[in-house]
Amino acid sequence: MKNKSSIYTLIILILFCLFPHFTLAETVLEKIKRTGELNAGVRKDAIPFGYVNKKGKWTGYSVDLIHLIHKRLEKELNQPIKLNLREATIDSRFRIVQRGDVDIMCGATTITQTRLKRVDFSVPFFMTGAQFLVKLKDAPNFNYNGTLNKVPIAFLPGTTTQEIIPQIYPSANWKNIKSREEGLKKLQQEEVKAVVSDGILLLGELVQQGNNIEDFVLLPSQPITTELYGCILPQKNTRWKQLVNLTILSPENRTLQKEWFSINTGEFPYIIENNN
Repeated sequence: MKNKSSIYTLIILILFCLFPHFTLAETVLEKIKRTGELNAGVRKDAIPFGYVNKKGKWTGYSVDLIHLIHKRLEKELNQPIKLNLREATIDSRFRIVQRGDVDIMCGATTITQTRLKRVDFSVPFFMTGAQFLVKLKDAPNFNYNGTLNKVPIAFLPGTTTQEIIPQIYPSANWKNIKSREEGLKKLQQEEVKAVVSDGILLLGELVQQGNNIEDFVLLPSQPITTELYGCILPQKNTRWKQLVNLTILSPENRTLQKEWFSINTGEFPYIIENNN
């Protein structure tokens, strides 16, 4: 038995020498408490959730939500925590959470079963859906209930909209765009007849570019799809997920949502429905 114990000890020492990162799994909260830092991912191109405004400030509802989570985290751990905001993109948002580059990523990310195989999600904080943004003058002749035969429509690859909408309207003339900003410019220049994306993000792009919302319309009024947005989290971190969920379900977040999305007073008026 003594020889076996010595062999096991030797194997462990060899593993630590060959693989210095071979350590027991550390939870997100344990890492944050040890390092004193919270790394959070936010987009810069998903208005109004994460974007750079005309004054050059990185802002958005998701940025404010991260600050709420940060505040609750400091109270939970009973110590000051440094908040580091890291830029996330459509391509990197899941990868940076999986690799541990960030502890959380909040933005316009739809919760799906496929994505839950790679990461975890918080409870939903926003509900929207795919809609067509068209010019008001073109709205009467834009028959989204028909085949949309050969109608040029811009869409953003790498989104849930791409996975669903072209399948519903296969006869449309689909045009790839790199951003909603590019799509809106193509719409204004008559290169496309519509831009399809989540309604709130199209509205955000209109406001950000200084357009008159009344010159455009979102069709249909009831979104074609249901997109529930949640914060991306590392898997198997129950306590961290609970803390994030409690923040999303808190009265403070309800107030924050009203400031951003209230129909009467919000900066980006939109009918928000979620599971809060």
